[in-house]
This record gives sequence, C-alpha cells and structure tokens, in this order.
Amino acid sequence: MSHSREEVEAAFKNYYLLGPVAEDWKRWAHECFTEDAWYKDHYWGTFHGQDEIEEYLDVTMSWSPGTYTPMIWYTIDGDTVVWKGINWADNYKVPGGPKVGAESIQILEYAGNGQFKSEEDYWIAYEMKRFGKWYAEFGQPYTPGDITLTRDDWGTWVDWARPEPGHVPRPSWVDRPGLKPTFNVKEIGFGVRNPTIDDPIE
Repeated sequence: MSHSREEVEAAFKNYYLLGPVAEDWKRWAHECFTEDAWYKDHYWGTFHGQDEIEEYLDVTMSWSPGTYTPMIWYTIDGDTVVWKGINWADNYKVPGGPKVGAESIQILEYAGNGQFKSEEDYWIAYEMKRFGKWYAEFGQPYTPGDITLTRDDWGTWVDWARPEPGHVPRPSWVDRPGLKPTFNVKEIGFGVRNPTIDDPIE
C-alpha cells in the first residue's frame, strides 16, 4: 500500500534540500535513506547502506567541487519519485560565462518514516564526458582547505528547490578526514562495480 502523496513529497523535499542544496551528504545519507537502502549509479556502481551511500557522494562530488545539480522537474506516483536535474558548474575562469550541463534522471522508492529505500541514477556518458572536458578547463579545481564555492544559477524550474538567499556552500565532504576525491570508477574501493563493455557476457 502506497503512502500518501503529501508524506512522500515532504520526504522528497527534505531529501533534495538536505542533499543537492545544503550538500550535507552525511546527514542526507543517514536521515533520508533506510539502514539497508541501496543506491545504484549506472556508471559508478551500487552502494549498500547509509555509510557507503555517504562515502560514495563524498568521494565523487569532491573531485569537481564546483558541480551542483538544479532540479528541472519531478513527479510522484505512489511511493515512486522521479526527478530530472542538470549537473553543471559556474564558470570559474569567466564569471557569468558559458557553461555546459549534463542532465540526469533519478528514481527513488519511498519506504516510510521520511526515508527512501533505494535510488537509481541514469545519465548519458557522452554528455557527462563533454561536461568533464569543459570542467577541466573552466571548473573550479579541487584544492584541500579551499571552500570558496559558487552555486549561482539554480534555474527557473522549481521554486522551492534552491538555497535561501545568503546561503554559503560548504559541502560536508570538506570536513571529512582523509578525503580522497575519486576521478575514476576503478579507484573506488567499496560498493559493487557495474559490468563494463569489456566484461565477458555470462
């Protein structure tokens, strides 16, 4: 039996404001997901439980600290939430200059008590590769201890899905001891890797 739309939507708003907006990935992973939740990204792999989900966000988001994800739309059907975002970054070298975005689709399954039991992310590899190439030239590099970040353009799509005026970005990974940003899927030493085109077909 599905939960009420009001309950699911309230949980989703908390998920988005705590994660993509506040970037408190530690609290997000433990407050918005069940203890046995799984998170599957079709490039990076599948991560089980709150601790792995938190670590996955920390090590992947920190390698491109200027990246943030405005929401374009969302829809709710029973316990399922689907939302579309665009991953982009402000132009670090040319303030207000052109930027490139890579769109993604996220599918969430609600479990109750304000928590989700799963998330599955989809994006187009070519678009992300194009964004990565742009970021290498115009995006803010990772510098330990440097947390002067900008998140200037949240689009015009969803009114509530944006920071409050005066918000100063400080992702939770900034204070994570021993953080090692991950640049390549082969560098992740936890979770389950997805099969690649080079793997034998069973």
